[in-house]
Amino acid sequence: MRLSIRCPGAMATMAITGGVYLFAILLLVSSQAPLGSRVFFGTVAAASAAYAAMLARVWRERHAPRRLLLCALALALAFRIVPALAPVGPDSDMVRYLWDGRVQRLGYNPYTVIPADPSLAHTHVDESAKMPSRYNRTPYPPGAQLFFRLVGSAADSTLGMKLALVACDLLTILVLWRWLVLSGRSEWLLLAYAWNPLVVLEVAHSGHSDALGALSIAAAAYWLTRRRTLLASVAFALAIAVKFVPIVLAPLFFGRVRVRDALIGAACLTALYLPFSSLSGVPLGSVPDVVDRVRFNGPAFASIAALSSPRIAAVVALLLSLTAALWARRHLPPDDPAGWAWPLAIAIACGPVIYPWYLLYFAPFLFSVATLPLTTWSVSALSAYVVWDLSRHGARWIMPGSLMLFEFCAPIAAALVVALWFRLARHRRSGESPLGHGSV
Repeated sequence: MRLSIRCPGAMATMAITGGVYLFAILLLVSSQAPLGSRVFFGTVAAASAAYAAMLARVWRERHAPRRLLLCALALALAFRIVPALAPVGPDSDMVRYLWDGRVQRLGYNPYTVIPADPSLAHTHVDESAKMPSRYNRTPYPPGAQLFFRLVGSAADSTLGMKLALVACDLLTILVLWRWLVLSGRSEWLLLAYAWNPLVVLEVAHSGHSDALGALSIAAAAYWLTRRRTLLASVAFALAIAVKFVPIVLAPLFFGRVRVRDALIGAACLTALYLPFSSLSGVPLGSVPDVVDRVRFNGPAFASIAALSSPRIAAVVALLLSLTAALWARRHLPPDDPAGWAWPLAIAIACGPVIYPWYLLYFAPFLFSVATLPLTTWSVSALSAYVVWDLSRHGARWIMPGSLMLFEFCAPIAAALVVALWFRLARHRRSGESPLGHGSV
C-alpha cells in the first residue's frame, strides 16, 4: 500500500526535476554559452535546483520500484550524452591531454618537452598549436599520461577523449551502485552522484581527466569493502598515478590489506612511473611550480604560505588530510563514504589551486548526511567560473572575494546544520533534551 501511495509522488518529482535538468543542459549546449556567462550560470542554477529537489526526495523515498530508478539513471545518461557530443575549443584541457599522448607515441617524454618549442611543431594540430598551456610543462602524473596515450591511439580527437572520460564516469556510477547494494544502503542514493551538476559539467561538458581518478577511488573503496584487497591496492595505486591528492587516503588501507597486496600496489605505482623517469628524478612536471607560484581560489593555502612558505603550507595540507584519514580509519568502517570524502576534501581545500573539477575526487562519496556539506560545496564551487567571464573582459585571473566567501561559507553553514542535526539525533536517542539535563 505504501508503494502505491508514494510512487506517483516519486514519479512526478523525477519527471519535473528531470525535465528541468535536461532543458538546462540542452540550453547550455545549444546556446554554446561560454563558461561563466549569464546563460551558463542560469543553466547551472536550474540544474542545481532540480538536483536539490530530487536529492530531497531521494532521502525520503527508499521503496520505489526499480523501474523508476532505471528511469532516473536513463535521465542521468541523457544529461551526459548531449554535452558529450558538443565540440570544444582549443582552450579545453583535452587538447593538452591529446598532445601529451601524441608526443608519447612519437617517442618523446612529455615531462621533458614544452609544446611551444619550435622543434616540436610537427607534433601539433591546429588546436594544440593554440592551447593556453603550450608554454608550460605538463602537470599530469604518469597514470593520466598512459590514459592519454591509450585514448589518443584509438581516437586522436577531443570527441574521442571526452567519450572515454564519460565512459569512466558511467563506470563510476556502476561501481557506486554495486557498493550501495553491498553496504545495504538505498540504491536511490546513487542519484547523489549521477545527477550531480558538478559531475555532468566537468566530465560530459568539459572533459576533465579527474573522472579517471574518481573511478579509481570509487573502485578502491568498493573492493576494500568487499575485502578484495589486491584489487583495492591496485586501484588505489592507479588513483595516485592520475593525481597525487588520493595519497592522503593511505591510512584507510592500514591493517585492512595484506602486506603482499600493498607491495603489489606499490610495485604497480612504481611501474607506472618508470617509463617517464629520467636522470632528473621522479617525473613531477609542473607540479612544484604550481606549489611555489600558482594561486587560484585557495584561501587556506595562501594564508599559511604568507605566514611561512609555500612548501610548509603544502606540508600542513598533507598533515591535516592525513590526520582526517587516520581518524576515519580508527572510527569508521570502510564502507562509510565520509571516511573517504572528508580527507580528500580537506586536501583539496588546503591546496594552492582549487578548480571546480578537483572536487570530482570526492563526488562519488556524497550520499550520507555527514557529507552534505561537501555536496553543498560541489554546487557552490561552480561560482568560480565567474573568473572565466571576467578574464574575457580583461580582468586578472583572481577569484572575487565575495564569491570566494560564498563558495566556502555555504558548505560551512551546511556543516553547522548537519552538526546540529547529529546533536539533536543523539539527544533523541538518549531521551534527553539538547537544552540541558532534565528538560523534556
